[in-house]
Parts: sequence; C-alpha cells; structure tokens
Amino acid sequence: MRLFTIRRAVRRTGNRFAILFLCLFVGAQTLVAQTKPADSFTGLKVPEGFRATLYADDDLAHDIYSMTVDSLGRVVVSGPGYVRILIDEDQDGVADSFKQFADGPASGAQGMYFLGRDLLCTGDAGLIRYRDQDGDDRADGKPDVFLRTRTGGEHNTHSIQKGPDGWWYLLLGNTTGINEKYITLENSPVKKPYAGTLMRLTPDLTKGEVRADGFRNAYDFTFSANGDVFTYDSDGERDISLPWYRPTRVFHVLPGSNAGWRSRSWKRPDTFLDMPPAVAAFHRGSPTGVSCYRHRSFPAEYQGALFVADWTFGRVHAIPLENYDGSYATEPTEFITGVGQFGFAPTDLAIGAEGALYVSVGGRGTRGSVFRIDYVGPVVAQKPNLADVEEAPVADSTETPAELDACLSAPQPLSSWSREAWLPLLKQLKPEDFYRAALDSSRPEDQRVRAIEIVTEQLGGFPDRIVERLILDQSERVRARLAWSLAYHDQPTRKTEWLNALLKDDSALVSRFALETLMQLGDQIDQSQCLDGLQQTLGATARYVRQTAARATATLNTEDFQILSERIGPDEGASLMTLGYATVIKQGGGVVPLAVRTGITVFEGDYQTDLRLDALRLIQLGLGDLGPPTKMAAVFDGYANGVDLSDHERHLDPIRIRLMQAFPSSHEILDHELARVLAMLAPYNPKLLDRILAKITDDTDPVTDIHYLIVAARIPSDRSREQSKKIASALVHIDEKLIRFKLPQDTNWDDRFRELYSQLVKIDADLPRQIVEQPDFGLPGHVLFLSQLPPQFLGKAIEAFERKIEASPDFQWNSDVIFVFGESTKPAHREMIRDLYDDFALQPAVLAVLAAQPEEQDRDKFIAGLESSQIEVLEACVKTLEKLSPPQQPEETVKLFATLRRLGHDKREKNLQARIIPLLQRWTGQQFGQVSDLADPEKARALVQAWEEWIAKTYPQVYQMVLQQGGEEAEKLNAVLSTVDWETGSKERGEALFRKRACIQCHGNRSALGPALTGVARRFSREDLFTAIVSPNRDVSPRYQTTIVGTVDGKVYTGLVVYRSVDGLTLRDSNNQTTRIEADEIDFENKKSTSLMPTGLLKDLTPQDLADLNAYLQSL
Repeated sequence: MRLFTIRRAVRRTGNRFAILFLCLFVGAQTLVAQTKPADSFTGLKVPEGFRATLYADDDLAHDIYSMTVDSLGRVVVSGPGYVRILIDEDQDGVADSFKQFADGPASGAQGMYFLGRDLLCTGDAGLIRYRDQDGDDRADGKPDVFLRTRTGGEHNTHSIQKGPDGWWYLLLGNTTGINEKYITLENSPVKKPYAGTLMRLTPDLTKGEVRADGFRNAYDFTFSANGDVFTYDSDGERDISLPWYRPTRVFHVLPGSNAGWRSRSWKRPDTFLDMPPAVAAFHRGSPTGVSCYRHRSFPAEYQGALFVADWTFGRVHAIPLENYDGSYATEPTEFITGVGQFGFAPTDLAIGAEGALYVSVGGRGTRGSVFRIDYVGPVVAQKPNLADVEEAPVADSTETPAELDACLSAPQPLSSWSREAWLPLLKQLKPEDFYRAALDSSRPEDQRVRAIEIVTEQLGGFPDRIVERLILDQSERVRARLAWSLAYHDQPTRKTEWLNALLKDDSALVSRFALETLMQLGDQIDQSQCLDGLQQTLGATARYVRQTAARATATLNTEDFQILSERIGPDEGASLMTLGYATVIKQGGGVVPLAVRTGITVFEGDYQTDLRLDALRLIQLGLGDLGPPTKMAAVFDGYANGVDLSDHERHLDPIRIRLMQAFPSSHEILDHELARVLAMLAPYNPKLLDRILAKITDDTDPVTDIHYLIVAARIPSDRSREQSKKIASALVHIDEKLIRFKLPQDTNWDDRFRELYSQLVKIDADLPRQIVEQPDFGLPGHVLFLSQLPPQFLGKAIEAFERKIEASPDFQWNSDVIFVFGESTKPAHREMIRDLYDDFALQPAVLAVLAAQPEEQDRDKFIAGLESSQIEVLEACVKTLEKLSPPQQPEETVKLFATLRRLGHDKREKNLQARIIPLLQRWTGQQFGQVSDLADPEKARALVQAWEEWIAKTYPQVYQMVLQQGGEEAEKLNAVLSTVDWETGSKERGEALFRKRACIQCHGNRSALGPALTGVARRFSREDLFTAIVSPNRDVSPRYQTTIVGTVDGKVYTGLVVYRSVDGLTLRDSNNQTTRIEADEIDFENKKSTSLMPTGLLKDLTPQDLADLNAYLQSL
C-alpha cells in the first residue's frame, strides 16, 4: 500500500517523505481520486456524495470479529483462529489476498492495536501480544500474556486502544468478572467495579485501574478530538416494553462513572444524577464498532464525528459532537444501512490512512466482508495550514519547522499508522517548538490541542512559564486540554495553583477536565489548596460538572471534606446535592442518613424540577440504592433496596410520612421516581395505594401502568374490594394497551409479569377471581393469570375465553390458549383443538394436548408429528404411540425408525431413542442389541444399523420411499467407495478440498450453521459419513432443520436462524449469505425436515479425492 511505500522511503531519505506523507493524508481526496474506482456496492445505502465498495469478501476473511489498520496502513481483520493482513496489491481499492499474521487467537480477537510491528489484542488468555521482531508480517511465536481475563464470549474482553496520554485503555463486557483484584493503582476512579468496565493500564502494562463501570456489553470505544472517551452500550433487548428497558446508548464516559447496568431486570435511566451523559440513543440493537473521524477526506460535518455500528439492524450512525454543558450535544444521522434484505452485520469500524471508513461484517458464523466508504462528491476547499513542503525550512530554523506542522496535523493521531508516521518527526523537534505551537492562537485549535497532548505524552509536560500563559488563553479547548495535562508529570511545580484557577473557569468543559485531574491526582497534591475552586463547581449550572465535582470531592481527606462541607449554606440546593452525592461515594455503599436528609430537604424545597428529581435519586442512594435485592423476584430489582433496612426501621417512618404526603406532585416525572422511592420504603398505607392506583387510567401507556403496579405490589396493606377490582382491571387491560400502543414484547416479558402478578396475589388472594370476572378477560395474554386461579374457577375462565373466541373471528390463538382448553372435559372443546391442527404454528400445542388423552382417530397426527423439528413434539408423539395399538401399515414403523436414526446428537435425543427402541420391538417383535448400547457410540451405531437392515429387508418399498432420499446417488457412491485406496489419503489435500467445496463455511470453527465435526469419524463409520454427505436430507437433527420465511412482498428465504428478536430475524443460507428480515415484513415462517446442506458435494470427485477427504475428517 501507499503508506508502506512511503514508510520505506522515510527510512531511506529522512523526514521530507514523512512530511509529504502526512500532507497527503490531510488532502486525502487526491488519494481517492488517484486510485482506480472500484464498483459501487449496491447492497449498502450511504449519503449522497459517498461511495460504498466491497474491499474484501468472505474468501479472504470469514466471520470477522474485529478490525484495525496496522502501523503500515493496511487493513487487518481477525476472526476465529486467525489474524490476517489484507493486501491490495494493484492499488485498485480492493484487497486481492491476505497474509496470515497469526493462527490465533483461537477465540478470535475482539480488539486489536499495532504498536509498531507488534500486535496487542484480546483473546484466548486475555490481553496478549504477538511479536513480529523480524518484520515479516508473521507473528514470531506464541503470544505474551499481559492481563489474564475471560475472552471469547460475546460479553467478555473486547477493545484495546492507546489513549492520548500514552496509556492503554481496555474495554470489557459484563461477564468478564473484573473486580478489585484487577486494580493496582491507588487512585483508581472506580474502587469496586461491577458489570462491564473500562480499564486504564500504564504504558508498560504493569499496573492498572478501572476508569468506569456499569456497562452491559459495550464492544468498542473511541477518543474524541477533546480526548473524551465514548462508547456504545447495548440495551436489555429481552426486556423491551418493561419499565426498566433502556435503549442502546452512546455514552460519554466520565472517569468514575457507572453506566447503570445492575442486572437483567434493572438498568438505571439517563435521568439519574449519577448516570454519565448519554449523547445518543437508538432503541434496540447490538452495538459493535465505534470510531471518531479525525481525518480530512470526509466533508466538514463529519470531521470530529463519532461513527457507531449496530450489528442487529445493520446500520452505522454518524454522531457529530458539539460542546454543551460540560459534555456534548448531537443530532445523529443514519450513515450506512443495508438495502432491502441484504444482511449487513457490521462488527467493527476503522479509518484508513487515505481517509476512507472501513466497515467489517461477520459475527455468529455469518459471512465475513470488509466494505470501504469513500467520499467522492465535490471537493470542499480546506486550508491545510501546512508549510510548502518543497520550501520548508530545516528543523533548527527560527521559522516554523515543516516537521512540526506535519506532526500536529497528522490525521487519526492515536491510530497505529498515524503514530508510526508522526513519532519519527518528533525526534527532529525541540520541546520549545511544541510550546510555541500550543501558545500560537493563529493555529487551528486541533493543532494546539495536539501540541498539548504530545508535550504531555512524550515531552514531560509544560513548565510554569508556559502554563501561566496557556491558562489565560481565549480557547476553552486549549484551557481544557491544559487542565487534563496537569494530571501528568512533576512539572509544572505550581500545579495546585493552576488547578484551582482552572476549577473556577467559566467554561464547563474546562472546569470538568480540571475536576477529572483533581480526581486523578488525589493525595499526590495538597488538595486543600483547591477547595475554593472545588466549592465553586459544587453548585455549577452544568449537570456533569456537578457530577464530576462530587467524585472529586469524594477523594478529599476527612478534614478537607469537612471544611468544604461547612462552607455550603442551607439554601444552596445544588451544592448540597453535590455534597450529598459525594458523601455516598466516599462512604462506598450502605445506608447514608445525611444523603437521605439532604435529598428530602431539596425535594421539598423551592427548586427546579430537575434538581428535585436529582434529590429523589439521592434519597435512593442514601437508602442503600436500588437492587438487585436478595430473596426477591427479579421484577423488583429496580424497586427494592439492595441492602437490608431492618436495622434502620425506626428512622424510616418519619421519612415515609413526609414522602407519602408529597405524592402525587404536580410533575409526572417526579411522581415516577417518588413512587420508586416509596416502593423502596414499602409503607403499609391503604390511602397511598389509592393514590398510586389513580395514576393508572384508560389513557396511560402500559409501561407506566406496569411501573405503578410494581409499586403497588410493594405496598403490603390489605386490599379493599375497590382496590382489588382496580388492580384486576389494570392487569387485564395491559394486553389491550400493548396492542393499542403497538409495543413489542420479548422473552423476559412473561416471566417478569408473572412475578409481579404472583406478588400481587400474595397480598390479595381474591385477585385471580376478580380478574376472571373482568368483562374484558379472555385475550391470549390472559392465560398467565390462570396460574394462581383456584381450580373451582377454571371452568368460568374457559367460558370467558370461549366467549372472546366466538366474538372475534380473528382471535389470535396461541399455544397457551390451546393448553387452557386442554384442561376442559367438554368434547366440543377437544374438537375445537383438533380443528386447529392444520395451523403449522399451533401443531406442537395441538399434539401435546391430544397426547394427554390419546385417541386412535388422531393416530395419523402423531405419526406425522414424528417429522417435527421440535424435540418436545417428538417426545409427546412417541409417548402417545406407546399407548396406542400397534400399526396396521408399515409406513408407521418405517417413520418411527427414521426418527430413531436422525436422533442421538445430545442427551435429550438419546433419551428419546431409548424410548423408541422398545416401541419398535413391540411393534415388530424384533430385538437387536440392548437399549444400554446407546451409551457407547460404536454399539449405538451398530444397533441402528441392525434395525435399518431389518427394516430395509422387510419393507423394501416403503423403506425406499421414506428413507432412501438420493438412493441412486448412494448406490453410485458405494460403488466408488469400494475402489478407494484409503491408505493414500492426504490430510492436507483433504483440507484443501474441504475448503474448495465450501464445507468450511458451515462447519468452520465456531460456525453458527452446521454441527462441529470434531471427532465425527469416531462417531460414524466411513460409509455413514459419505452417505450423509451425498444424501444430506436423510437424517437431519431437529437443531439443524431449515427454516423457510416468506415475506409480505412474496419473497421466500431459506436458511438457519442465527439471531432472533421481536423486531425480526437474521437468516444465513447455504451460500453463506446473510439476510435480515424485519418482523413486519414476515408473512409466514415454517421449519422443514430437510438440511441446509446442498446435495452434489461429492460430484465428480475421484477415488483419490475421497481418500484425501476421509484423511482430513479422520484428523478432526
């Protein structure tokens, strides 16, 4: 690539080529124009003026997990068991080949960063390094391990990057298990990490701290031009339409912040005073790659913007950043989306040396690709602010050295390839050059900020004489970066003086960075000298300045904390709140009475709504914070205390009284959180319950209704008849409201709603009867309420369902309703169920109900059910056939054997085989081996083979019709197999053939489609293996049967479902193509008892080919 060429030139001839190289970066539109344009990729939609091209396809890199650009400017990708450098040999903008940098990590790397020729990545043992000391693009050996963490899972160790301070930053998911043991730096912003974390490691990787925590599963992060960290965290997708559901959010990650994930059923809202800024939210999704565009090739509106990728919905968002209130404001736009049903599943983003945005796709065994997004529209004139390279003076000139301009204007300055270019230039310059650049107001702000960062990372910091000028600079970004710089190195010597002044700065951005520095330094400085400035920040109008001030205040020693506290007057509500939050942080958990008192005082005071809302959150924190509570259902994770309050009971009643008197307020948002506080306090008060239930009306949305119903479940007072009816009505109308408000539900919805209902019934045993008597009872979702219904009322409930069905021709039958009618003894109800058999989606439930009291007239249904893809249906059918008389037709015996033959892949299937064999023995009078033989693979194979030989001989025509799919092919195969010299097989040639015939696509490492083939030759005979290849539909395990999806526009898609949610699904087909289908586009969905594996895979293979393929399969 161009970068590699120029880097070699730098080694030969010095700095002029490096300068030219960086200048070309800045004017990168010319680079795009110089390359031969590749064909636009029509499967992606990009904004006008941009072009998407396919840079690399699945043949170069399958199932890509992560991507980076190395120090030579080449795109590097990783997936299961590989790291590959993609090579564009002819410079046409399309990769032609790859170099295998490493045959690992086996888990795949989910984050990569090249430091020179060495690769730091996450995978296998944790944070590891592959060395390439000889520069041959091949890792020298096994990797070094720097930090042992959990890897490989989707919620484990993720992205690794180098920050502007020269430290390493590492992002880890919520199942990685990062705890206090990982903290080896004294002033770690987070002391007791929980859930997903952002770690910061020293440049030599010997020590570390936790910078932030509370993420669910943020996969990637980036640094903005101001040096702030941004990440994109996942939602709790299975909890959608429940009160604690939070969408995917892009967080501005403040040091010491917690992003609010506490459990599957409790994720804090953005409104909480301790939550970090959520600069953007995108509803449902699976966040992956994050990058900040700091290049010049894209138009100005994208320069400095964040790009974030969503795997589930196949989209990339652009998020321009504007300084606001100590954080950022934005108006996001959709930058890339898939066209039609094209399966665009982005996993990572990277900015190339030429300024293109690269997007990798893959994940969960799906097709791997890399797309390149270039701007090809009208060139926007931009002043490069660089000296003329040809006339550039030498470095020791009194004029500005060209090396300095090139160094400060280097695009993507934190990237591997950019550092490789500007670091050599740094050696030719003096610290004074950068001092002057930082002070030079005629330079663009970005260059001045970079000067401060370079001085901080590389040159030991600024002397006092420079700081005293920078601190008065007109640019808030320059002052903010100076505040950040003070956290590093011993100079300047008057650090506390400067820091105190910066804390008082009028700019929220500046004071927030000064507070972060105060946090980081801790007791390394005399913090008492900063109390004046710190006091000013406690009452700042900017929310996130106050939040950071609380964290900084918590680092004070006891004496300074007390002095600061005494300075705050009783009417300074904002300062009191900040101090109260600081008290909670400093105590480190448990009940904090001061915080409760402060919160109540501010809440009852004459303050603005947002501050009163913060006061309610402070009360929650003071009470020990919200869940997850012990010995309580998950639905109460966000409504009950995480600590036991029994020792504080005598102090709680006055608090209960004051807060109950305040409910309801005149503000809906205040009532919402005040109700949550009351739920924590669990007051026994019937009048409060009336006021809580009054918040539920015909017009309120179901999510709000559930919130107040959960609060009601936390009020243990006896229910009046009217209260019981009100709760029953609210519960019954949830389903109708979900439909009216068009709100989706996912897998956790029923479980949480059932937990809520169970608790309400514990308090009010008459509630189930009241529900059944509601005039609107009888919708499919109401089946859940029958779990607590006394048996004597079941008939009444079934009658209610029957009335609804009769009144609604389009009644949405589901399995639950069928099971309800299965409890009826009325023949008409059984006939109603039987009539539903032809509805494919309802067949499993119909068979299960009919199986409970089997009748001969339904025998054909149970025989047909043996072809089901659901193991539950197979079990019900076999169990029923055990009770019925032996068959009169041989087809039934053959189909039962066919079921035996295709099972055996897991314990449950083997258990079902153990029931089928005695049934075959009873039907046929034959016996081959013992059921216990199924425990041994060799004996199990012989047992099934013995039955097959008898079936084929006894019922040859039926056997041929039912089981011998591809029989002609099988006969040809057997003839060829007899001629093969198996001893001549080559494992290497067999592996090549395995890949050439595309078997690797479905049976590769960690593939989402076909079963793993490890040990396959030990489980099956050679003949069985090759027969399965030539006749893939012969024996298909329920787990691998094909799904057919039809869309409302008449299209039909076939494949295996690799991802499913209420919003839609993702299919992968036999050609390794990925298709995303939205829920509202699906017309029907069925499963076939056929395989996705194509036929004809052995066509035209020679006996030697078969020997080679066998040798490879034997090696697995």
